[in-house]
Amino acid sequence: MTLGSWDPETAEATTSFSIDSQQLHQFIELAQNDQLDNLSEQLNETQIQQQAALMQLPEPDWLTACDPLTSNELIALIRFFTVAENLPGWQCGEKSPVIWLTRMIKKRGEKLDKELLLWIRTHSNNRFLPYGSL
Repeated sequence: MTLGSWDPETAEATTSFSIDSQQLHQFIELAQNDQLDNLSEQLNETQIQQQAALMQLPEPDWLTACDPLTSNELIALIRFFTVAENLPGWQCGEKSPVIWLTRMIKKRGEKLDKELLLWIRTHSNNRFLPYGSL
C-alpha cells in the first residue's frame, strides 16, 4: 500500500483547478481500453498528484465539463473514477465525480445497468457510490 504525500502547492491549486477535456478523454480511453487494473502505471506521478484535485470539484463543474459527452463516455468516466479513487490522494467519499456522472446519466433518462453496479461495488470501498448519500 502506498501513502500519498501532502503538497501545500497542490492543495492550494485545488481551489483554482478546472476540468481539462483532453485529460478527460485520456481517462475515457483508459477505461474503454480496459487499462484500469494498473492505473498507477498508466498515469505518471505528476498526473496522479496534479489530477487528484478533480476528485474534490463540485457537481456544477462536472455538469458543465461533461455535458457534451455521450452516455458511453460518461460510463467510461464512471469506471475510471471508481478505480482512480484507490490512487493516493484521490479518495473523496460523498464528493466523488462518480456520483455527479451517475446523476447526469439519470437526467438523460437512462440508468446504470446491473452489471456496472456490481462492477462498481467490487472495485470500490466508497459506500457512497454510485448514487451519493441517502
